[in-house]
Amino acid sequence: MAGKGTAGRAARSAVERAGRGRNPVARKKPTARDSRQRSGRVPRPRVGERSARRKGTPTAVHRAAQRTPLTVRGVGLLAGGLLLGVGAGVTLERALVGRDRRREDPEAGEAFGGIRGAPAKLTSHDGTRLYVEELGQGPCLVFAHGFSLTQDAWHYQRRDLPERYRCVFYDQRGHGRSGRPRGNDYSLEALAGDLKAVLDWTGEERVVVVAHSMGGIASLQFAELFPEELGSRVAGLVLVGSTYVDTVRGMTAAVSAWGSAWAQRTLITGAFRFMGQDPVRANQLRRRGSDLGYLGTRLFGFGSNPSPSQVAFIDQTLAGTDVEVWAKVFPSLVDFDLSESLEAVSVPALVAVGDKDRLTPPTAARHMADTIPGSRLLILEDAGHCAFLEEHEVLNAEIVAFADEVLVPAKAAARKRRRTSVRRVKGS
Repeated sequence: MAGKGTAGRAARSAVERAGRGRNPVARKKPTARDSRQRSGRVPRPRVGERSARRKGTPTAVHRAAQRTPLTVRGVGLLAGGLLLGVGAGVTLERALVGRDRRREDPEAGEAFGGIRGAPAKLTSHDGTRLYVEELGQGPCLVFAHGFSLTQDAWHYQRRDLPERYRCVFYDQRGHGRSGRPRGNDYSLEALAGDLKAVLDWTGEERVVVVAHSMGGIASLQFAELFPEELGSRVAGLVLVGSTYVDTVRGMTAAVSAWGSAWAQRTLITGAFRFMGQDPVRANQLRRRGSDLGYLGTRLFGFGSNPSPSQVAFIDQTLAGTDVEVWAKVFPSLVDFDLSESLEAVSVPALVAVGDKDRLTPPTAARHMADTIPGSRLLILEDAGHCAFLEEHEVLNAEIVAFADEVLVPAKAAARKRRRTSVRRVKGS
């Protein structure tokens, strides 16, 4: 397995016009020399600037570990161990996770989940109480997180972007510090209504919505339900690791090499049905399988060589959402098709996806970029569903460039007339 390239390696990019040939364009990413460590302390990188991330020369142990992805080898070994007995399976599970956590980790010093903003609570369309935090001043960005996460998942965006923007983050209903709906309504329509409530709360005239996964799906539903908001208040959409069609369909396609997509789909939906019927037992199993949860998060959430700290942070965040909420939200992410909603998006969009995303695959991102006029497709190499963490420097720089452009009406109109462009950026 080839790990991510060393810091300072030139990034590759290409611009591709819809229905036309490719025009390669050379563009280098900032190097690690631009942000060296001083006095043993890692300086905070400026927006758009790469932080120092020296991987160093792999040791013999690291080279051996890179021959086959742990995400595949680990699951295979664990399954074999379980066939021999539960005790052997647990031993293998702990050994694999322990070795993975000991890998070199350039993000080990990050205080994940420790950045707090000015808190507020608002009442959504059906009375559900939503928890909001805002940081910074300037043009407004509103962030909508994905399934089973919280607003804290936007760690690097919370850290870097408030330097020049008013950044508004909110917890989806039933997630984080937000309340649960009285009628257990977790439909895409309800989530879209929550986004509108947050936009109303900001009091802003022009906003860019930055949404990940489920948040992006809800944003497309928002575009269909409230088309008058697009262009008037919503100046642009940033869709990260998102899709317009059934997420389980993407998940089963990604793991179809391990078995039938139908069997995988049945297993996943059956697991969530069990969670809803026996949440106490499901919570007990989840606590008991914490190491297995880490492996699952690494497999479905990240590329081939992620930061162990980032994986652990997302795993912990996922585990913090009650399984009853999982069971009630999940049906909204099955058997939906928002193809018509794509046609309702009348504002520019930045569609970003990791090329190793197993939940919302690049094919879905490419279709969205091809359908939405004036959109840009950003493919982040060797990044997974949590590309907003793995390649945060590149993504933040793209968000800045996009927001600065679409928040100026004249520039936004010019951008809308352009054909779709594609940029492919090699991981750091």
